[in-house]
Amino acid sequence: MHSPINPATIAIRAHNVTLSLGSRDAPVQILKGIDLDILRGESVAILGASGSGKSSLMAVLCGLERASGGTVSVGGVDFGTLDEDALARARRGRIGIVLQSFHLLPTMTAQENVAVPLELAGVADAFDRAAEELRAVGLSHRITHYPTQLSGGEQQRVAIARAVAPRPTLIFADEPTGNLDVTTGVTIMDLLFERQRAAGATLVVITHDAALAQRCGRIVEMRDGAIIADRPA
Repeated sequence: MHSPINPATIAIRAHNVTLSLGSRDAPVQILKGIDLDILRGESVAILGASGSGKSSLMAVLCGLERASGGTVSVGGVDFGTLDEDALARARRGRIGIVLQSFHLLPTMTAQENVAVPLELAGVADAFDRAAEELRAVGLSHRITHYPTQLSGGEQQRVAIARAVAPRPTLIFADEPTGNLDVTTGVTIMDLLFERQRAAGATLVVITHDAALAQRCGRIVEMRDGAIIADRPA
């Protein structure tokens, strides 16, 4: 018999979450009754093939997509009760997101890419903190470079610095090594885990790569919009 989980230790709670897209006449069920608790400070891989629903689940868990049914609570806040503006406020500073395609602004330097979200969040020393985060990911010599002057691995380092600079309690990484060679990918994951530990954050990694998933503390496996396994790595 499982001992009950203290609600204060839960970073994310999803209960009976469904997601339907398409028309009302021909809905497509993307997520099918997802139940998932993720604890504060955990590193969790959501593993599955393309089309398994893992990226859709991430979008729902971080408030970028609204669940069609069920409840999603992040840090004790019920996302279902929030309008778009309140959701954006709930994400800001609390949730960091690293994507496969780096999504850096091409007209801004590495430092500006990291600093601008901090400025939007009202951080007074945004540029100093951006420089500090870029140093932490080994890019102090590249802070004035533009994305086109950086390698793929360097661009992903900037994206990680940008995601963790606001000191979020929750970091999502969607196929963070998908555009990188194997060696660079391993380095990037080392860095992601290091920054997670430094921030004491919860890390959720979306991946199709079983070897990458194995590096997390727990693996949640998805197929066809449902969780089919949930186990320690």
